[in-house]
Amino acid sequence: MPRMESPHGFTVSAGLDRGYSAAELRSMAFTSPARGVRITAAIGDAARALFEAVRVLAIDDQFFSHTTAARIHGMPLPARFETEGTIHLASPTGRARMQRPGVVGHRLKSETLEIDGLRVESRPDTFVHLATMLTLEELVVVGDWLVSPKRRAPLTIDELADALRRYEGARGLHRARHALSLVRVGSESPRETLVRLLVIRSLPEPTLQHRVFDASGAFIARLDLSWPSLKLGIEYDGEHHTEPLQRARDEARLEKLRAAGWHVITVTKEHLVDGGARLLAEIVAAHRRSAAWTAA
Repeated sequence: MPRMESPHGFTVSAGLDRGYSAAELRSMAFTSPARGVRITAAIGDAARALFEAVRVLAIDDQFFSHTTAARIHGMPLPARFETEGTIHLASPTGRARMQRPGVVGHRLKSETLEIDGLRVESRPDTFVHLATMLTLEELVVVGDWLVSPKRRAPLTIDELADALRRYEGARGLHRARHALSLVRVGSESPRETLVRLLVIRSLPEPTLQHRVFDASGAFIARLDLSWPSLKLGIEYDGEHHTEPLQRARDEARLEKLRAAGWHVITVTKEHLVDGGARLLAEIVAAHRRSAAWTAA
């Protein structure tokens, strides 16, 4: 496999071959985030500079893994990883691991692919390896994202299960299996997943993306989570729902749902600040009321 290259830098030896002088390579035009590498100073961000340096230094069969792979794939990671400067680089079993400041080396036999010139482990393999770094809930968020129909090429739950079987005995496998048992197709955002995981602590599992029609058969809405037999729904409203035009649309939609006999609980990120304790109590109470009305 060819070595990875960076459009933002090169090794010192490659720079000399390109005609740069030793003085130029020591100038403020370049930064040296890793020994033997020069990255253009214009890149600015230290974490990005280190990433580009590792990209230059990686040998022909090394690849990005764990949270580094997750970021390349665009997977939703917790906020604590947003400013993470650590780079995870893996080598096939038996090859030397990279040992440099800011780099965690791994020995892994992962399936790999290339994304924009970057060699990275596959999405199913990344899911397995994230189990050593994420909480159960965070890993389910990633799993829901991977199988969501909103993805250009969504994975299937079977594909994730196959990856778990390939890593029999690996660290984090118990958490990965538990997370996979909770992954569902249909969640459209990380917070929708978190609300679902909150709800199933105390209630039967809700239906995802249920389509509601009025008496004439006209489409009214698609609900994030719901119990159709009880006509009880939950909608998670993200930031864009605070815009005046969107709020007016939301209210009109809710009026139609109410007219069709539905009770809908609207959830925002503020409801999850305390871990969702108050929200869960509200949803449980509404579920009990709806169940009592339906049974009456």
